[in-house]
Amino acid sequence: MTIIDNAVARFTDRFTLNGKRKEVIECFTEGCCFWFASCLFERFSDYDPIIMYDVVANHFGCKIEGRVYDITGDVTDQYNWEVWYEAYWDDSARGERIFCDCINF
Repeated sequence: MTIIDNAVARFTDRFTLNGKRKEVIECFTEGCCFWFASCLFERFSDYDPIIMYDVVANHFGCKIEGRVYDITGDVTDQYNWEVWYEAYWDDSARGERIFCDCINF
């Protein structure tokens, strides 16, 4: 486990009480995942984070130092990640739907 892995784990564990607060995990995996990705983006801004998105799973994560994280930890290999702003920011129809339904709900 890298220094960043440990730092992200400590950060997410504060939200979930080491995985015990299932309602927090549910909140950030079933509807508010963009907002947790944004928290990671801000918290680890010194590491050039990137907001990532999986269109099929409709799930956001944050790439930090080559690995993608969400409230559950390292999810790099669990989704088909694309860079959010490259893939959907300029795609008006798809990006607008995602923005309205998942971000600005």
